[in-house]
Amino acid sequence: MDSRVRVVVLGAGYAGLTCFLELQDRLARGHDLVLVSRDRHHWFTTELHTYAAGHDADAVRIPLRRLVRPPGRLIIDHVSALRPAARQVELKLSGTLAYDLLVFALGSEPEYFGLPGIPRHALTIGSPPAAREVRERVRALAAREGPPGHVLVVGGGLTGVELAAELADEYPGRLRVTILEAAPEIMAGFPPDLVQVARRILEGKGIRILAGSPIVTADASCVHLQGGGEVPYDLLVWAGGVRGHSLLARAGLALGGRGRARVDAFLRSVIDDRIYVIGDSAAFADPASGREIPPTGQAAVQMGRAAAENILRRLGGRPERPFAFRMRGQFASLGHHEGVGVLGEAPMAGLPAMAVKHFVEGLHAWEVGGGVMPLVRRLVAAPVGYLRGRRLRTFTRQPRPVSEQPP
Repeated sequence: MDSRVRVVVLGAGYAGLTCFLELQDRLARGHDLVLVSRDRHHWFTTELHTYAAGHDADAVRIPLRRLVRPPGRLIIDHVSALRPAARQVELKLSGTLAYDLLVFALGSEPEYFGLPGIPRHALTIGSPPAAREVRERVRALAAREGPPGHVLVVGGGLTGVELAAELADEYPGRLRVTILEAAPEIMAGFPPDLVQVARRILEGKGIRILAGSPIVTADASCVHLQGGGEVPYDLLVWAGGVRGHSLLARAGLALGGRGRARVDAFLRSVIDDRIYVIGDSAAFADPASGREIPPTGQAAVQMGRAAAENILRRLGGRPERPFAFRMRGQFASLGHHEGVGVLGEAPMAGLPAMAVKHFVEGLHAWEVGGGVMPLVRRLVAAPVGYLRGRRLRTFTRQPRPVSEQPP
């Protein structure tokens, strides 16, 4: 490879920014490192539900200008096309950008599973502009005179459950919130006993849960279910799944499940080893199980670090290392001051769960260069909520009622 190499990173989410910052810190002088982002901020996308529900935007984003320094440089632009054969990226405003190595980290797009009416009538919260639209519509609905407006959240995974709980806490008495899930139960992947704890918390906030209710179609005011049932709504929010970015298919890259790019053990496209695909758009199969790892924030960060390491090894003439995903845990916030999660093999709820979740979020903000204050704020958030008398629950493996901690 030539002595001067241009590495282009597309996307400043968890995967893209992690990869870019690792390269920025360690890349040898003389190389050109470019970060392309459509937004001037790095958004904590796993926390967009709080922004959609009304929280301050600056609590879930960091300006990119604070993070980028030589040898890195930042281009604020929209990626309109990818041309692997020519090793070029087409940008909407800046024109053609050539690369030697490309990191594709543009995230995901909603997966509607071909359901008629959903793309037209449902909003999503998968991106800052989408979350902003939900935020504005929710505010208008809550301010409307008359009976409380009805927000129907389709999808009982982490995104849907966290959004529903946040809305219920942010607008008590002004909104009715329903979670609609096609599977028999919400929060797939969590231990059943923790799911029951989460159900009690959600229902205690007045949230209605309809599981085992697949959608057939939707119109402007109602979703229609298998079996003939209907659920009317004032605002419909889709949190039912995501798929790989559409640019991947248009570029002719080999695709795996849900339109994600198939990658090899080193996170490179299986048909073009100059393109690394990481984050939500990567179809990486776990060697142990053979199954594709799901798109999560922790997977994105691990992929970002691994891709950066492999690019550095490649430029240094050393063999690249296979990527190995390690599941650290899983947590769900259930409103302002409650949550459930699993750390290793240990389930937890209430104050311990929220403390761990806040720590992980604050640690990410600190690691990418957001300073120590986001970490401090996150660390004190859960105990402050407890001291204010919020209901916080504890959980153990022994089957017993969830206890209320005294105020």
